[in-house]
Amino acid sequence: MKQLLLGAAAASLLGLGAAQAQVVGDLDVVMNLLQDYGLKVTKDTDIVGDPLLSTRIEGTNFDVYFYSCDEGPCQSIQFSAGFDLENPMSAGKINEWNRDKRFGKAYLDDEGDPYIEYDINLDYDGVGAKNFDDTIDLWRVVLADFRDFIDW
Repeated sequence: MKQLLLGAAAASLLGLGAAQAQVVGDLDVVMNLLQDYGLKVTKDTDIVGDPLLSTRIEGTNFDVYFYSCDEGPCQSIQFSAGFDLENPMSAGKINEWNRDKRFGKAYLDDEGDPYIEYDINLDYDGVGAKNFDDTIDLWRVVLADFRDFIDW
């Protein structure tokens, strides 16, 4: 994993495009790619002490959670957005999303508020920066579809 981080850093120093670097579970690498996409990002930590990024896309706040960070770069990340509704959503309605949509796992919290999540595996070789950029764009589309689905 260290080689991938060094490779991304070397590519940056040599002026190679982001598309030629690999995205691994390093907070700063992920944050830079989100910023390159045009998002304002803030750093924090989650309740177990793992890195956490918070940002906003097309008017929707979302967080980027980092997982399995014990030994070097984190092995995966998750985009997550929650919506506080006036009236609880039914389990049947949220199951409709999960049945009909391929991307974006949805669930309800204890108050019936919907959440949408998207997991990204970055273990071993990571993903290419172009793929990660496309993943951010796919997440943008998933969020827009989900907002429509929940009448947000």
